[in-house]
Amino acid sequence: MQWIIPITVLPGIALIVLSTSNLVISLNKEITQLNKTRDKYKHIIELKIVQLKRLNWALVLMYIGILIFLASGVLGAITEPDNIYTVSSMIAGVLVLIIAIFLLIIYGFKSIYIREKHLKL
Repeated sequence: MQWIIPITVLPGIALIVLSTSNLVISLNKEITQLNKTRDKYKHIIELKIVQLKRLNWALVLMYIGILIFLASGVLGAITEPDNIYTVSSMIAGVLVLIIAIFLLIIYGFKSIYIREKHLKL
């Protein structure tokens, strides 16, 4: 395994981080707007806050994944590229990113349900 591989995937991860950050900002603005008529949209606001937490956890996990990938690349550059620590840190980074992506998938499915519920009010 080449030590540069973990570093080459960072731009792709950065695009996912950027789009997730935009979702967080948009959702936060939407919650603020709904909060103006809190009585009518109380349940929707609660559901959207759960979604906001889910997005924030996904972002945190992506940041941790990026950190692990960077550490894996640096570790591979200063030691043997195929040592157990480099490979295991690369696998750990992939697993963390998989969990973050699952959170984003759950967010996507739940957002459809919340949107339908919101529009039926």
